[in-house]
Amino acid sequence: VALAAMPSFAGTDLPLSLRAFTRSYPNIHVEVHDVVAERVIEMVQQGKVEIGIAFESGSAEDLEFAPLFEDDFIAVLPPDHPHAGRAEITWASLLTTDFITLQRPSSVRLMLEQKLASAGLAWRLAFEAHQLITVGRMVATGLGVGAVPGLCRRQMEEVGAVCVPLIEPGISRRVGIFTRRRHRLSAAAAGMRDVILARHATAAGHRSEHSGTADE
Repeated sequence: VALAAMPSFAGTDLPLSLRAFTRSYPNIHVEVHDVVAERVIEMVQQGKVEIGIAFESGSAEDLEFAPLFEDDFIAVLPPDHPHAGRAEITWASLLTTDFITLQRPSSVRLMLEQKLASAGLAWRLAFEAHQLITVGRMVATGLGVGAVPGLCRRQMEEVGAVCVPLIEPGISRRVGIFTRRRHRLSAAAAGMRDVILARHATAAGHRSEHSGTADE
């Protein structure tokens, strides 16, 4: 079974689902393509993979989308940034520093530009990169600040950047599974999709239980 996943998911959540899948389907070879979100959708549409995992896209009418979770964007700061120790940071505070983001036509960049414009905010662009991990490395060396999906937190921290929750406005995107609308999945691909959905449904249930306990 072949699947494509954006690197932020492939390097964090996916291995746990793969472990569960191989326990239930021990004789199935799995081929993983970790590519940018736009390429994930293209590979599913072209039939190069049966399953894709990426941010929700409103333009993929020929695809089915099964949501997994909502991913909040976080600020990425150099270790010596004055706000690095804060519990949260506003976009207005973040954007007072040179900004580093993905190159166009990245859907992440376009979405952030639109959300910030609607809030009357804009960044002072200093550097652009093709991969989020490169953005993280640039930030860690003090070239500026950035904003990335929460999925990237571990990767950002591994390269030396500091991650802080972003507010005012809070920005998030849904992550989910893409499949072709009019094509039946192979048994292996259907099994993979079900394992990923089940694992995230269980994780969401645990989060709800903990939240309920805290509220009480």
